[in-house]
Amino acid sequence: MLALLLTISFAVQDSGAFVVKLGNDTVALEQYTRTATQLRGDYVVRTPRSMHRIYTADLNPDGTIRRWELVTHNIGVGPGPMETKSWVQFSGDTAVMVSPQGDSTVTSKFVVPRGTFPFLIYGYGLMEYMGRWARGTGKDSVRFTALASANQTSGGYIRKRGGDTLVFMLDQGQLAGVGPFTFRLDHQGHLTWLTGKGSTLQVDVQRVASVPMAQATQSFASRPLGQLSPRDTVRATIGGSEVWIDYSRPARRGRDIFGVLEPWNKVWRTGANAATQLNTPADLVIGGATVPAGKYTLWTLPSPTGWKLIINKQNGQWGTEYHSEQDLVRVDAKTETLATPVEQFVIAFEPAAAPSAITFAWDKARYSVSVAKK
Repeated sequence: MLALLLTISFAVQDSGAFVVKLGNDTVALEQYTRTATQLRGDYVVRTPRSMHRIYTADLNPDGTIRRWELVTHNIGVGPGPMETKSWVQFSGDTAVMVSPQGDSTVTSKFVVPRGTFPFLIYGYGLMEYMGRWARGTGKDSVRFTALASANQTSGGYIRKRGGDTLVFMLDQGQLAGVGPFTFRLDHQGHLTWLTGKGSTLQVDVQRVASVPMAQATQSFASRPLGQLSPRDTVRATIGGSEVWIDYSRPARRGRDIFGVLEPWNKVWRTGANAATQLNTPADLVIGGATVPAGKYTLWTLPSPTGWKLIINKQNGQWGTEYHSEQDLVRVDAKTETLATPVEQFVIAFEPAAAPSAITFAWDKARYSVSVAKK
């Protein structure tokens, strides 16, 4: 772990704003200001409910974070308290966190490496700050520790890809699998754009001169997006045995999916978030291949010349963690092009009464494999 020991020199004051989009939906708006002693930002976000969040990082002279505070306002009509507040005090290798718990608070004290960063999935002012730190080390790749919860940390890296482009990834601990996020820092240290393409959160972030925060807070309050890729489970009885598939359902949101968002000839997670799980208490024959009773993950290899469904022996992992050496089998899928796009990815057993196929549909693609009890 590389502790944050370098002094980061900033202008007397700097500021910025970001627009966060997922396809044709605006997910969040953010603005921030930064001085030599403090980074302060606020953003309004529409997922899973509409919230307005204010973050404040008080900085030590060497650029490490001394105190972190996060205030969340419930601006929508969803359940939950109207305001919550948490804060962390960093001192040497110790962190003391005060966080809400019901109508009161709970205090946690734990050991963290010096220079540990808090983490916000929609805090791009904070990510800019971390990028500036990484660049300031003068190294092409540096590791960092992020605070994931009241007593959990995660490890990650920021790596130079070339020119002004950096890659941010969390690969250890509770937040492992968050990323990669690719972004550009200009010569002034400003994050000018970021993309999550290829990650779980495939957002696009653009720096703008300003955002209408007050107007957006009012507008977003009644227009939450809910979970961006809600989890679902589809079940079927096959030869007297209950088989289920648990998966997340991303939405199209105006995007072209296969061959664009999800490249041809590259393994796709067959959903979003955690890997798609198949559970069968009985031996099955899927696409002509024997699948012994057990739990598996499902992956897809889309191609202009023919699709394959991949059944993998690893299970319980995040959807960015695919290991081909654990493949049980790859089977050919029957594919068709749909005249009307499917907005939200869906997996089904068809026909429902006596299933003989597993079908998958999203955008203008529908593919299927046969299924039966062995």
